[in-house]
Amino acid sequence: MRIFSGLGGKLLLAFSLMALLTLSASLLGWVGLSHLRQLEQGVQQTLADQELARTLSRLSGEIQSASRLLATATSEQEREHQGRLLTLQGQQLQQVLAQLGRGQGSTSLDQLSQSIIGNLGQQGWLVGERLTLMAQGEAQRARLVAAAGQIAELARSQMENAETVMVAGLGSLYQQQGGQAARTLDRLLEQDLDWLEQMTELRHRTLMQQQRIEEMWRSERQEQLQTLLREGQRELAILQLRAGAVTDPARRQAVEQALTVLAQSDKLVQLRSDWLGKGEALRVLASANEALMSSLNQQVGELVNRARDSLGESQQALSQRLRLLEQALMGIGLLTLLLLMLLMWRMVYGRIVWPLQRAVAGMSRLARGDLAPLEPIASVGRDELAELGRALQVFRDNAVELGRYQRELESRVEERTGQLSHANERLNEEVEKQRQARAEAEQANRAKSVFLATMSHEIRTPMNGILGGLTLLEDTHLSATQQRYLAAIEHSGESLLEILNDILDYSKIEAGHVEARREPFPLFQLVDELGELLRPKAAAKGVTLALEYAPELAPVVEGDLGKLRQVLGNLLGNAVKFTARGQITLTVAPLVCQGPCAEPCIRFVVRDTGPGIPADEQEAVFEAFRQRKRDIGHQGGTGLGLAISRKLVAAMGGELILASEPGKGCEFSFSLPLQRSSAQLPAEAQPLHLGQSRDILLVEDNEINRLVAHGMLTRLGHRVTLAEDGRSALALVTERPFELALLDINLPDMDGMTLREDLAAISEEVHERPLPAIAISAQMYPEDIRHCLAAGFVDFVGKPVRLAVLANAIERLFRQEESPIASSVQLSATKPEFANPVLDADLPLLGMARIRQLVALFESQGRVLVDELAQGEGSEQRQLAHKLKGSALALGLTEFASHCAALEVGGGEPAAIGQRFDEAVAALQRWLAANRDAPS
Repeated sequence: MRIFSGLGGKLLLAFSLMALLTLSASLLGWVGLSHLRQLEQGVQQTLADQELARTLSRLSGEIQSASRLLATATSEQEREHQGRLLTLQGQQLQQVLAQLGRGQGSTSLDQLSQSIIGNLGQQGWLVGERLTLMAQGEAQRARLVAAAGQIAELARSQMENAETVMVAGLGSLYQQQGGQAARTLDRLLEQDLDWLEQMTELRHRTLMQQQRIEEMWRSERQEQLQTLLREGQRELAILQLRAGAVTDPARRQAVEQALTVLAQSDKLVQLRSDWLGKGEALRVLASANEALMSSLNQQVGELVNRARDSLGESQQALSQRLRLLEQALMGIGLLTLLLLMLLMWRMVYGRIVWPLQRAVAGMSRLARGDLAPLEPIASVGRDELAELGRALQVFRDNAVELGRYQRELESRVEERTGQLSHANERLNEEVEKQRQARAEAEQANRAKSVFLATMSHEIRTPMNGILGGLTLLEDTHLSATQQRYLAAIEHSGESLLEILNDILDYSKIEAGHVEARREPFPLFQLVDELGELLRPKAAAKGVTLALEYAPELAPVVEGDLGKLRQVLGNLLGNAVKFTARGQITLTVAPLVCQGPCAEPCIRFVVRDTGPGIPADEQEAVFEAFRQRKRDIGHQGGTGLGLAISRKLVAAMGGELILASEPGKGCEFSFSLPLQRSSAQLPAEAQPLHLGQSRDILLVEDNEINRLVAHGMLTRLGHRVTLAEDGRSALALVTERPFELALLDINLPDMDGMTLREDLAAISEEVHERPLPAIAISAQMYPEDIRHCLAAGFVDFVGKPVRLAVLANAIERLFRQEESPIASSVQLSATKPEFANPVLDADLPLLGMARIRQLVALFESQGRVLVDELAQGEGSEQRQLAHKLKGSALALGLTEFASHCAALEVGGGEPAAIGQRFDEAVAALQRWLAANRDAPS
């Protein structure tokens, strides 16, 4: 047959014979195993019953243990815990009994389990009743003991009074003679001593009654309870008689009320008797449960014994069947082994393995490159092995031909490799040049930023002298012409400072120092201030400046006020510069955020009717130091405004976008996530306040800046001592004390941080008083300011120094130092109900009209916050309490602020916040009424 002539046919024939023998053995095994299946099921059922019996025994023990723990429970939580545990164990018991009695019709097991579960439920109820009686008894015992203690205390006070009277009487005997002394002595013996004895007896019997009450509650027998009750009632009658000897009416009434409470000792006895009865019932139930569990275990044992006997009979039958099956399978196995050996020798090894070994040997030789003639794999036949032999011969012939081609290809590859190596060397040289060029460009960019920052810092020093000198010159007597010249100089100085700030801002941004802050500020006020600032410039060119903002916007939002003002100022300033006619519009409107914002984003749009910018030049206007003169009449500027504005907007979480067409003007727009804030509006800038004159040490190495700062401090009314370096300052502090030091942190001989520490140490050691210091510097990076404050400076003033900023820094320092003293004086003095130190101090600075506005704003906004706080919870409630606390402290409402502080840390009573707020508003109204005649 041709089907068996090939390799596959031979393998098919061999494996078919082996499969036939295997199938025969399998059929025989199946016949035997089919008889064993039923025996196996019986064995499995018996084993399952034994396991269920062990589980039932374990559950019985656990139920009895939990039942005893339930009976001894001393709290409702323990009773509930043990009750839930018993309920779970009862359900498990029913499940085990249901599985154990399945198919056997055992209704007695179900009845026993139901009885046990019912008894356990009754036991849980009795324990609950017993705990309730225990709680009521403890309360009744506490009331009786307290009443007895009250009587004993009142009797003790009467004893002391009697002893005092007797001592006074005995003292008066020394001044009496004859009959009067005898009468006094009789009164002492008959009245005072008798009164003392009655009060002593009253106190002693009361203490005995108190001990008897404790014995009633600890009694474990009904007979003892009744005996104690009878004794207590007899003792109570005696106490009522002795109570009549109390002379003080108020104390007699208190004793009678306490005796009325003691008369209720029978309730305590009744509660204790009921408690003992419930305990007896629990013991009866426990005995019944033990009997039921014993009966249940006995019946389950009988079921297991029957199952064990059945299992033994099944095992004997199973052993006999297994012996017969073992003999039959052994015979078939031997026959199969003989046939397999014959097939392996004739078919597999002779027809397949030997030819394959020859084929593998030939392929190994070819793999090693040995192209000698091959041995024949199969002498005759047309199977796959013969075809493999012929294929190997063809492969050898092809390999000989490929060897020749390989040698030719190697020579060509070697030539091409040399060419590629030369090209690769040239490419590596070009890459190295590009790397060096990039490094040089990055170094140049960093050098530019450092240069800009350094130059801005150095220019601020003479700018401080110029602007400070102009500030001082304003207070001199100048003519109108001189004042105009002075205004022109100030305007030029401010313009120069604006250019300097642009350069410094850009250097900050490139150096990575830009940070966006979040603080509440009035949005509408910011827009109005920008309009008032730029409207005159626009009107001078015949251009209309319009402000449009949606009324539904929040009046107060949280964001970076300084950066937003700078961006809008740059955009509006550019619009005024480059618009010759028409209109400039600033639009502020809400925009729905795509992200998870709590409030809608706010979109700012600045439109003008200027010449416009072509599309191919729009991106270039955002580059640093790049200007496009849209208006040939415009000159000046640094070319940094739009570059800074775009990066500031990005730092605040937005993107500055330009849309423009030549001849149709420009539109700059951006959106910011400015969330609504419930904080109060910030107060207006305070007027210059001339406080108490102070002794101030000024350390400044620049002569001009020293002169300007000296003039400003003198104008503020302070006494100033000058030092040009650190050594001079140390010498001055050693000679005399100072109240404040103003230090330039960049001195020629030492840095300001070290100088502050040395000055403070000398002042503490020599003069025994602290010396606070305020830092003055032109380095105004946020990290520089934080570094100064962390080093111990109490405040920071940047250059150019402004008179108002310097005055406010000094005022803040000494206001903080004086506040503890003022508080101690207020605690010791008798002050009127409407006194408010904070508003009293702010009145000459702000005026009555401004304070009335602040009070009205606090009343309106505070009411909203109070309502939200009363309805809120968790972190929201703490945040609202923090806001209210800050507003209250600003208006001097210390008590209301303390209540808010307690709510902020999770204490206090949120329900009382409304009443406290009304009291705070009433206090503010009383202060306003008391100061209604103050100047506005």
